[in-house]
Amino acid sequence: MSPSDALVVALGVTLIALELRFFLGGRAPDSDVPAANDGVQEIQVLVKDGYHPNVIPVEAGRPVRLVFYRDETADCSAQLVFEELHIDRELPAFERTMVEFTPHEPGDYHFRCGKSVIRGRVVAEIGREGARSNLGKGHMKHG
Repeated sequence: MSPSDALVVALGVTLIALELRFFLGGRAPDSDVPAANDGVQEIQVLVKDGYHPNVIPVEAGRPVRLVFYRDETADCSAQLVFEELHIDRELPAFERTMVEFTPHEPGDYHFRCGKSVIRGRVVAEIGREGARSNLGKGHMKHG
């Protein structure tokens, strides 16, 4: 085996090891829970061809601050509606819009665009472990 062949094999093995570590390695204990800022759970939501993330786990009983950034000009995403919370906001294109509320009870708090095409939900659970257990469940995108 030539030195260049050995280098290619070593590089391949290294890349495979890094890929396995990335996909199968452990995560930091609180990496899936929204960051707390003075007791407020703050989550960034990108609005572009849907809401990203569109399922947001939070801890019930603690204030939530959703920071929506609308990275598009589509008419549908110009309005944000949380019917259960009586929140109806305009989302200006290429700007941040904050929505704050406290989910006092565990459960789903649905949100949508003005035309009900783009949908998402905040899932409030009791405690941090409850909020973390809902990640990745029930994703809804584009109705």
